[in-house]
Amino acid sequence: MKMNAAQMKQLAKLAQIRSDAELKRFSAFRAHMDTVLAERRAVGEKLALSYSRHDAFSVAGARLASQESGRLAGARLHLDAEIARLTPGFDAARKKAAREFGRVEVLKTLATLDRISRRNTHDA
Repeated sequence: MKMNAAQMKQLAKLAQIRSDAELKRFSAFRAHMDTVLAERRAVGEKLALSYSRHDAFSVAGARLASQESGRLAGARLHLDAEIARLTPGFDAARKKAAREFGRVEVLKTLATLDRISRRNTHDA
């Protein structure tokens, strides 16, 4: 099947629209994943700090520290589960965005090569 320049341009425009939509979808996914990863890092740092305390405290203080450590550990497990749940969709969105972007680049290159080829044929 041979395409003319107008069809190639129209196909490239359609591919650009699809690519933009996939890049926006991936960008939203990436922002959400970055937020969850930042939360996980923050919780991990707080948990590490809670274990590294060297000051003396009472039995009541030990209970509070234990409760806080338990809460932080639970939050970290929850965030780990959230990351595990998001990762397959994140990877798929990244691949699809890259594929759509690549498709646009290929179509633009083909259109450019076609234009050059037609110009060279016309000039000869």
